[in-house]
Formats: sequence, structure tokens, C-alpha cells
Amino acid sequence: DHVVPADDYFHKDSMTDSPFWNESGWFPFYVAERDLSGFVYMNHRPNMNFSMTGVALWDPTGENMWDCVYHDWHEFAPLDIRGSGPGSDTEMYDYSTPNGLTVRCLEPQKAFTLQYDRDGVQFDLRFDATMDVANAGFPDGSEEWGPHHYEQGGRITGSVYVDGEQIKVDCGSNRDHSWGPRLYKNNPRGDFPWFNDGKGFALQMYNMGDLPQDNDPIIGTTEKSITGWIQRDDKVGNIVSGSRTVLERRPDGVPWRLAIEGTDELGRTVQAEGRCKNVLKWVPWARYLQYWSLCEWTLDDGSIQYGEAIEWFPGIQARKFLRTIPVADRT
Repeated sequence: DHVVPADDYFHKDSMTDSPFWNESGWFPFYVAERDLSGFVYMNHRPNMNFSMTGVALWDPTGENMWDCVYHDWHEFAPLDIRGSGPGSDTEMYDYSTPNGLTVRCLEPQKAFTLQYDRDGVQFDLRFDATMDVANAGFPDGSEEWGPHHYEQGGRITGSVYVDGEQIKVDCGSNRDHSWGPRLYKNNPRGDFPWFNDGKGFALQMYNMGDLPQDNDPIIGTTEKSITGWIQRDDKVGNIVSGSRTVLERRPDGVPWRLAIEGTDELGRTVQAEGRCKNVLKWVPWARYLQYWSLCEWTLDDGSIQYGEAIEWFPGIQARKFLRTIPVADRT
């Protein structure tokens, strides 16, 4: 598919009647000097007439949804894209929901504002693109996420307010938008490593396991890249080969040190070793577990970049893996 600015809106003309039709988007950010991560995330389900939107903040002081710095997700809001009922004024990136989140598209594929106000926590953020959208798609084997997908590097600036403190945000980011029927059943284990300096140097990869769940040892494996891109010197090239390997897991199974390498269609190669600085053990949907970490990436030239490492499992595979770990280590 050729991505155009209109793709930053609901796909009403091509939307099927599947109840599982999903339009989702994601804006991650971080404050590296505080080992602080955050996101604004949205899942719109127009044929079920609801949106699920929310925010989170986490650092090393709390790793679970119930004890991290802040977490507000899983709350539904009404959505009515074809009528005049509650939620009829909602667009993909233009809406306000009862949980205090307001997202506005200032210019499609260029600029967005992200504001939130609830429980004494406030976000006042802006995303500005630093590249055109990368039409990554979801290759075979990952289609449970949805048939259509793109990503876009950018920069997030502004502030978050929590516990009476204003925290300035100025970092690289990497938003995305997916659309189409989304059914989480057996989507393979995978990982989204990325970094972005917010100034034109960025990498995004999607790496996926290729072993059947029953034969996947998880420990000691290497996951091949199935899509991704490198942005450098004002040029964006699709990754044609690459991989991710976990070099070290904590006793509780969380990936803590990893290596990535990717080569794009322009012949440029990036190699990096990542050290995770925090983790959110996130369960955003049924039968799914995600380890979401701020990652400090050391490139082969010695330079440092910041981004994330995001590993996910089908829920039943995560349960099987975690129950091989002694109880004392996973609590």
C-alpha cells in the first residue's frame, strides 16, 4: 500500500464489517537521565463502538501496572463514527476521552499534540515528525496485528507533571498506526527494538521468532528481522537483513542486555548492544505479555543512542516460560 496523509484518519471507505476492525496508534517517549519511560496509546474499535486509550509512566521504582509511576489503560470510551451518538466526534488522532486524554492532529503525518489530565498527573506533549512515514506493513506470520501498518520517526517535546513535579521531555520518538482486523491468538513471540536521536538518525526493527511455541527455548535464540528501516543522512532505507539476540536475562526472565544488527537496502549497517534501564511488565490485552524497556544502545562506533526494547509473548507461551523460573526469582 502507498501511505498518504489521509491514512492518519479512520479508513471508513475500506473498513470491513469485522467486529475486530482496529485502528491503533502509539507515541512513546523517555527522559533518559531519569530512566523514565512513557507512552500515549490508543486502540479504536469502530465496529464495537468503543475506544481504549491511555497513558503510562515508569522507571526502576516500579515494574508492574499497579506499582509503576503511573498507569491508566484498559478504560473504554464510546465511539460512533457513523452516527451522532457519544463518540461521534472522534477521529483517529482527534478526540478527547473521559479518562482525561486529548489527542489532536495539527497536520497529518507531521505534528500532533498529546494532553492528559487525571489523578494529578498531566501530560503536555507535542510530536513533530523528522521523516516521512515508513510503510513497513506486517509481513506474513505477523498478520494478527492487522494487514496495514506504518511507522514514523520524530521528536517529542513538552512536559509531564507527576507527584507535584514538572519533568521536561525532549527526546526522539517513533509513532505508528495500524489498521484492519486484529485478533490476538497465536502471533509469534517478537521484539521491537528502536532508537531515535530526534535529529535524523534512527533505527526501527521488527524481529520475530520462527520456532513453534512448543519447541521455542526462548533462552539462547536469535530472532530475525522481518521488517524495519534505518534513517541517516536524510535518507530512509528499508532493512533487508537483521537480527536481535538477548545476551542476558534477569533471573525473572526479563531481557536486560541484547544485541541487534541490521543492514538496509542502501547497504548501510547498524550494530548495537543494548542495556535496558527499566521495564514495564505490561498485559494490555488478553493472552499477551509484553516487557517494555527504555534501552541505552551502544553502537559499534562507541556512540550512545536511546530508544526502547519491547519484547512480547503469546500469553500461554509466557506462562509456560515463566513457570520454569523459580518462584523466588519471578516475584
